[in-house]
Amino acid sequence: MAGLKLQTKSADKILYGIKFPWDDKATLIQMLGLQAASSTTNTRASSAVNLKQGVVHTSGARTETFVVDSYWIIGDKIHDGLKKAVEKDIAVGIWRMDFNEATLDANGKVKSVPAEFGMAKPNGLPETEAVNNLLHANITYNIDGNTQDGVLDVSEIDPQLLADGLKMFDFAHNTDIGGSTTTNTDTGTNTTPQTGK
Repeated sequence: MAGLKLQTKSADKILYGIKFPWDDKATLIQMLGLQAASSTTNTRASSAVNLKQGVVHTSGARTETFVVDSYWIIGDKIHDGLKKAVEKDIAVGIWRMDFNEATLDANGKVKSVPAEFGMAKPNGLPETEAVNNLLHANITYNIDGNTQDGVLDVSEIDPQLLADGLKMFDFAHNTDIGGSTTTNTDTGTNTTPQTGK
């Protein structure tokens, strides 16, 4: 078609966030994973009814799942939280955020991002222990009911999610690296030039 422009999206800018029901209300949404194995699946159950003239297929309820690759740090709060959710059969809050469609402020920083939200039960916590690889788990989150579309303000998201998830692909200035903590680099040697007197 004339004038049709192909619109593509970057998978790098789709991130998953999580919050546990025992978290404080003020707790920000934390990063669950940088990538998904099959992202989301949205399927509808169907059943076949046998009639004299043939088979009629009827549609049932929709089933939604998020399949997310999550990478762990030793003593990670999310790892421990998911373990508790699996053991106690508790649903957790999951967000799928699409930063391809993010709204920016006047300075070019993310102001808000569209997201899908659902309460989901993780199907388990299998940890992959491949040689020379990070500890990670490919987890299926079965959504209770259906996901809901909405918009998240950047103030609702853990700043570390933006730093780890998005800035991995951005250019950094000198002021983006470093902190206020001073480190003592003195080796104990005298670096003052000696005059020989």
